[in-house]
Amino acid sequence: MKLDLLRHGMPIGGRIYRGNQDDSLSKKGWQQMLDASQGKSWDYIASSPLMRCAEFAKYLSNNQSTHCKIFNNFKELGFGDWQGKSTDSIGQTLVDNFKLDPISHRPPNAENLYDFQARVLSSFKDIELHHTNESVLIVAHAGVIRVIKSYLLNLPIEKMFTMEVICASSERFDL
Repeated sequence: MKLDLLRHGMPIGGRIYRGNQDDSLSKKGWQQMLDASQGKSWDYIASSPLMRCAEFAKYLSNNQSTHCKIFNNFKELGFGDWQGKSTDSIGQTLVDNFKLDPISHRPPNAENLYDFQARVLSSFKDIELHHTNESVLIVAHAGVIRVIKSYLLNLPIEKMFTMEVICASSERFDL
C-alpha cells in the first residue's frame, strides 16, 4: 500500500487547540490543501468526520471519482479544557510539559492518550488490511497523523508530540 497522510489546512479561527471542535477550513486552508494535493490521485480516500478534513476529502473524491469513507475514529484528540484556546491563553510552560510528557501532564478533562491511540489504530489497521495494493490518502489531524506515524515507525506514543505536523503537510509511506 502507498499511504499518504495529509493534515488539514488552516481552519477558520487560526492556531488553537481545536481538538474535536468542528471548524471549517479558511480560504487559506483550502488553498493549502489544493496545493498539497495538486497532481496526485488515489485509489481510496479516508477522512476524519470533522469539517476541516471531510469537506476537502469529499471534494477530492468527487473530482477524482475516488471512493471516500469517513471514519469517526479519525476525529482529533479531545483536548478537554484546552479546546478552543491558544498556547498563549493556556501558558507556554503547561503546553511544553504536555508535549514532553502527555501522560502525566494531560490537559484537564482531555481524552486519554492510550484510548485515542486505540481508536485511531483500530480504523487504520482496517484500512491497512483491506487496501493492501492501493494508493490510500488519509485526510486527518495532527494528532491522528502522529499516532499513525508512531505506529508505522515503531515509536512510543508518549513521544508523539515531538513530531511536528504542520497545516496541509503530506507524507508518503510505502507499506
